[in-house]
Amino acid sequence: MSTTDNSIERFFRSGLKLGHLRILVTLGELRQVTRVAAAFHVTQPAISKQIAEIEEALGTPVLRRVGNAVELTGIGRVLVERGREILRQIELARRDVSALAAGTAGHVRFGAVVTIPQPLIAHAVELFTRRAPTASFSFVEATLDRLLKMMDEGNLDLALGRNRVAGHLPVMRHESLHHEPFVFVVGARHALGGPDTPVSWDDLREMRWITPMRGSPAFATMAQILAEHGVALQRPAIESSSLALNLSLLRGGDFVSILPLSLARRYVQRGTMRVLPLPPLAPLGEAILYWREDTMPPAAELFAACLRESSAELIEAN
Repeated sequence: MSTTDNSIERFFRSGLKLGHLRILVTLGELRQVTRVAAAFHVTQPAISKQIAEIEEALGTPVLRRVGNAVELTGIGRVLVERGREILRQIELARRDVSALAAGTAGHVRFGAVVTIPQPLIAHAVELFTRRAPTASFSFVEATLDRLLKMMDEGNLDLALGRNRVAGHLPVMRHESLHHEPFVFVVGARHALGGPDTPVSWDDLREMRWITPMRGSPAFATMAQILAEHGVALQRPAIESSSLALNLSLLRGGDFVSILPLSLARRYVQRGTMRVLPLPPLAPLGEAILYWREDTMPPAAELFAACLRESSAELIEAN
């Protein structure tokens, strides 16, 4: 084994510290030693000393200076990339240990509209049950107006919807978890389902629709956007809050509807659906978390944190 190999082996076995990784990862983001020093509330020489320790232990440079900025070497880039993932895993371990040490228990009552991506909810539930193994959990799918009514009545702790709704209790709070566009879709057998078939707003005027439930915030938003483009929902429509039914009807080829882009992509990849080349419905794209500030037990707070984490991972995956 060469001298360099020996240095690298020693560095990873006993020389590498978490402080080194945090400095390198921050350096990879900020690109200036002075900015890294400010981020860690230390002097620039202190950061330079840490970098020198890393390079001496490795026996090879991890960065080169370019004017006032720094540029990572190939080895530096590898350390930053792997270090970022290591620090992420350590933070996840910290959250798990903190939740278990707190002994979070109780029961969480959570509801969501059907268009929230199931991987987001499923991963949040997995995180929650791991961090609070003694807690219980219940889930309901419904329209947002129904979910907020349940919350007003004290029968729900958290709700995840697609619209911002005002006029509820003063103690009601909301937070945007992530944003993805809603798109117009048809089944591959539909008259507009061909991959190269041109589509305009006029083509939608005589179509049969699957819509959210009339009176729901999602229906109002969809109808308003269509009306702005001269499309009225005149033909008999299917009003449905069942995602399974909507997908089955769409695959039959008779209807037009809307879906979150992440969900629509799955069926496009399978060749059973087409996303129409029309502007997406941006107002429906947010995933909004609602809760009551006056009745937020620790278990519900933990599940809200799990939802935020799951949502962030969904954004990164897309």
